Amino acid sequence: MEKICLTKEGIILKKDKPVTDMVFSFLSHTLVLEPGFTLASFFNLVANYPELLKMSKLLDALLAMANTGKKQFAKTHEIEGLIFYKTIAMKGFPGKPSIQIYNCLKGIKENETHALKFFQMESLLEHELILGDLKHIIFGDGQDMFTYETFYSLFELIEGITWEMSFNFNPLQCSIRG
Repeated sequence: MEKICLTKEGIILKKDKPVTDMVFSFLSHTLVLEPGFTLASFFNLVANYPELLKMSKLLDALLAMANTGKKQFAKTHEIEGLIFYKTIAMKGFPGKPSIQIYNCLKGIKENETHALKFFQMESLLEHELILGDLKHIIFGDGQDMFTYETFYSLFELIEGITWEMSFNFNPLQCSIRG
């Protein structure tokens, strides 16, 4: 698989050279995130490659929120960082057996994950983002969970973060956190 690196500044590097056009041709490439890559870096990526805005109607609004919040709001201390990971969940009885595969963006603190839907996006921008292992949950039992090394594509990262951040449209004045 071909790899690309995403820099802290939101630049795509292919063989250590910046990608300047035809960004859609890199959507299936495997990602490596430069150390220090943050949620703000993700939005810099979208700003640097405006073609990516076509992937979701939500990206325009999220990008505007990120640009408004850059360096203006303190990062939350309720989490230590952000982790993007993939989950495969096997479902069984009752009903027809199935497998669900999905990506998640969560906060991490002391090796535990935390949902982000009650955080304002502006308070998450400066947190470092890492790519996590795949979690394999068998029949909904958290005790029967395995983790595996995996890879992520540019498409998965953009779609996954956009989806997760779509739940973070709470205005700052509505925050009940201290």
